[in-house]
Amino acid sequence: MGNRLDALVVGAGVVGVTAALALQQRGLKVMVVDQQSVAQGCSFGNAGVIAPGAFPHGAYYRVADLPAALLKVNSPAALDWASAPNLLTWGAKYARAARPDIVRHGTNLLHHMCRDALRSYELLLGADLPPINRRGYLAVHLAHSELKAATRLNAIRSSHGLAVRMLSGSDLIEVEPAVARVAAGATFLAESAHVTDPQAFVASLADVFMQRGGLLQCDRVEGLENKGNQGMIVRGVRENYVPRTVILATGSRANHLLADCAHHIPLAAERGYHLELNVEPGFITRPTALPSLGVVLTPSQRGARIAGISHFGLPGFRPRPRLLTCALERVRKLLPVLQARPGFEVWSGERAATPDSLPIVEQVPSNPSIFVSTGHGHAGFTLAAVTATVLADLVTNRSSSYSQQLSSNRSGLNKAH
Repeated sequence: MGNRLDALVVGAGVVGVTAALALQQRGLKVMVVDQQSVAQGCSFGNAGVIAPGAFPHGAYYRVADLPAALLKVNSPAALDWASAPNLLTWGAKYARAARPDIVRHGTNLLHHMCRDALRSYELLLGADLPPINRRGYLAVHLAHSELKAATRLNAIRSSHGLAVRMLSGSDLIEVEPAVARVAAGATFLAESAHVTDPQAFVASLADVFMQRGGLLQCDRVEGLENKGNQGMIVRGVRENYVPRTVILATGSRANHLLADCAHHIPLAAERGYHLELNVEPGFITRPTALPSLGVVLTPSQRGARIAGISHFGLPGFRPRPRLLTCALERVRKLLPVLQARPGFEVWSGERAATPDSLPIVEQVPSNPSIFVSTGHGHAGFTLAAVTATVLADLVTNRSSSYSQQLSSNRSGLNKAH
């Protein structure tokens, strides 16, 4: 058995590492355990955006639109059809969460949480915060038909106090000249930020955690065992652990470890894909999305990378790298200079997706020693430090304004308003 710990965090992605930092900040002795090294899941390859606001999937995909969206060859969304029969319950919850009133509530909550994103990182890391680029975010609208939908979303953003501008012509050329000629217009969010290398950013956070006395262990956790008065035993391949508290930050695979706890979270796996592009540094200077194609171009240390696609299935389902390479082919019709960097292959990672696109941060009702932080979807980098604080409040018995709204028993997932 390992030494007694105050908290054991399972999962070393951005959600797990920030949770560990927040618990450590409260004075707890914390260990992070992951079967791989730091940030090898969906924290490894993504757009690296820390957004000032976000929308639930239901704001983009109505239930009636889903069949066409999932069947269309060039759609930014895809389904693993082998997983489909086992996703019916999740799909029914999505249909409920796509109701206009619930989408409205989710939009309000996500914008409220995102407002605290950068400040939460600053409070967690202080002078140890790694570099974050604060150059904004650009969404390029390829056709005039896209501008109407963008105007509607931008009005909502403005109502939440975000600085949002519609750009075209010379204004767009000044902001991002490489994509200006293909755009009918663009939305510019000045308050958005990004990290150039997501994996290196999370590794830097893990280094800070260890410098502050935290422990990091490479091990595969295979199960949780409640020993009553003896506490919780976490069974790993290399050794067993006896923490006072366990935090599951294992993304879409959280339910595997919750199987013996009489608790199930409505999660689907949403694969995203990522590929380095063979362009010179400075080709773009900020994350630049092509929403109708489902991709984001983000500056990287080598030049740029393309990330995106929402590919839904059960945890562990087989990736389809061709989804991203086909998307790149469509982008190249507009920007022929873009091509894959030689020697690099498409990388894929699973996001944890909830039906209403809100994360789940909660104490497991049947076992008060177990906590869960998952379901961040596309907003992992944005909300990690925010939910880390919510989690630390729950673990240390402090009140949190978000605790009920981020419970898996919330309205919208399990019952109507």
